Amino acid sequence: MNIETEDYGRIEVADVPLPDTLRDVSATYTYSGKVFVLYRTDDEPRSEDWYHAATVEDDGSNFTTIFSGRIPQHAKANGIRHMPFTDNRRVLLGDYVLECGPDIDTCASTELVPVEYPWGLEEDPLTTHHWSEIIVSPDNEHIAWTILRTDMGAAVGLGRLRRAEDRYLIEEPAIISSTEEFAPDPQHEGCVLPLPVRGGEVKQFVHGGTAISAVGGTSGFLPDSVVQDLATGAIRRITRTPGYDETTIFSPDERLGLVMTSRASKRTNPAILGLVPRPHALLNGMNLAWAVYMYTVSGVRSFREGNVGPVLIDIDRSMNEPDYEGTPLNNPDESWVYCSPMSWHPSGRKVMWLETLRGSDQAGSYRQMRVRTAHLLDHQPSAPVPTRPTPPGAPYSVIGPEAEKTLREPAERIRAGRVAGRHSGHLEFERQPGDLAQGHAASSTVRYVDYSDDGLDFYNGTERTASSFTSETVYEADLEVTGDNPGAMKLRATWSSVSDGTRLLFDAADDGLPRSHGYARYRGLQMNLEDLVE
Repeated sequence: MNIETEDYGRIEVADVPLPDTLRDVSATYTYSGKVFVLYRTDDEPRSEDWYHAATVEDDGSNFTTIFSGRIPQHAKANGIRHMPFTDNRRVLLGDYVLECGPDIDTCASTELVPVEYPWGLEEDPLTTHHWSEIIVSPDNEHIAWTILRTDMGAAVGLGRLRRAEDRYLIEEPAIISSTEEFAPDPQHEGCVLPLPVRGGEVKQFVHGGTAISAVGGTSGFLPDSVVQDLATGAIRRITRTPGYDETTIFSPDERLGLVMTSRASKRTNPAILGLVPRPHALLNGMNLAWAVYMYTVSGVRSFREGNVGPVLIDIDRSMNEPDYEGTPLNNPDESWVYCSPMSWHPSGRKVMWLETLRGSDQAGSYRQMRVRTAHLLDHQPSAPVPTRPTPPGAPYSVIGPEAEKTLREPAERIRAGRVAGRHSGHLEFERQPGDLAQGHAASSTVRYVDYSDDGLDFYNGTERTASSFTSETVYEADLEVTGDNPGAMKLRATWSSVSDGTRLLFDAADDGLPRSHGYARYRGLQMNLEDLVE
């Protein structure tokens, strides 16, 4: 597939040819430019956690198997991943490091070395995943990982990875995600100030190793790709579309990025939910993020027509131009759907990702996978960002015994409060945590009363979310924006349970109206929920 663009010139998209005997393939570029391939075959029982690793050129030549053996998956791990070290000698697999000698390219021997995570995470009953994502810093010394828990959602750890005699240890571990949501507002008695939301699924060390690209939230209602500065904790929003934007993997010179996003999927893009910007939108958006993920990502991979990218972006334009969309690289044949991971060739002119054949992940069979590359034939990259030391524990991080205590005894969430507008008015919020897995809906309500931060746009109205894995999830908005940028949300969106595919429901509700109906309008653009009928 060839793409002609104004921004990058010619782009050539192709498959990496691989032997037909490979199953459940996953692949990434190494720091020398080869492709590291993790795969399985039909020759070994799936239950034995048997894997193979190989290297190959991205034109399919020189396929060489460098490892075959068991990689036992830990009960609370999110599978087996592969994150190459910049030393081109090791690959982090999550709970193991695969060491190659003398290096990955000319590998003559391998050793699978376990990684020991801190704080007793695997034994903790409140930890559902001791890691869901793992990344390695360019200095070859640090690791960051996302922890999933039943009581506090996601937490992010950062530590120094040290090789001991028979294992790798994570020393000086710190929690670098948010541990508190609000602070008292010194200017308005009885009001609170929402604090920045740090953490989320970690995706890549950037800025030479001094920052992390992650899934997060700033001012948008739905998840965005963000960068967290490790020294200061400052958060920068990388994607600005109103839909679902998750992962951005930066090119070596950090001018370009590849994004996992719904923006190029007309039938499944939930942009109607984010079209109207709202102050402190995450107060409601957090409760809905998982349902939007199931609808936009999991459902598309399983049965729902659509795509989740990838999209090639100019990082500067993406950060500063709200209407910037970038260049979709997905095949017009949407039966193949993007999967992680994404990676850049060290030249900065090629990028790689995986795709799965929709619905091929049936019980008892391996997913049908393919490895895709995009070659930017006319692009002239700059020099790669040089490696810098990853900062030690920052003032906002939680370290030592206090970190483990934070995980064991997280701060109780504020159930209700008031946030004053910087110019006028206020909003009031109420939240109930619920138990999503047991069918007890988590709920949140925000009421805007002449709320304005800038004296130009004023918010009035209400939005509500009630979410549950086992029953319906409902988001309702009756909201109006007046002033320089008028807008409105008059809608109700209802999704079915997870077991029913988290579908948008359009049959009649008890009030006689469709379970999902209505519109969002902002600055002359209107979107209608009915356009998402499956």
